[in-house]
Amino acid sequence: MHRCAKHLLVLVGGLVFTVVPALAAGSTIHIDSTAFKTTQTLKIGGAELKPGDYVIRGKESQPQLDVLENDKVIATVPCQWVRLDKKADQSRVLSSNSQVTEVQFQGRTEAAKIG
Repeated sequence: MHRCAKHLLVLVGGLVFTVVPALAAGSTIHIDSTAFKTTQTLKIGGAELKPGDYVIRGKESQPQLDVLENDKVIATVPCQWVRLDKKADQSRVLSSNSQVTEVQFQGRTEAAKIG
């Protein structure tokens, strides 16, 4: 796969996600966010995500992530930040059994564990 494009396809647990890193501007608290597209219904926390386009956003050291659809927060889910062995080379939304389990943000050494 050619990696010059702005969008990056990620295959996780049999699902295809299109991941687009998004940057926060003008904030004193670091905000991580990533846009993704799911082709199958997923659960994240208590929310159900139908196939479509979403953004997951989290503030460093805050114990929750916001899930946005069409620029509106549709869910806030609890998470725990865990240290990665190295900086994530790309943003990833990981899932198991149709449940989002982790979100990694490009260039960050911490990931958000869900559940």
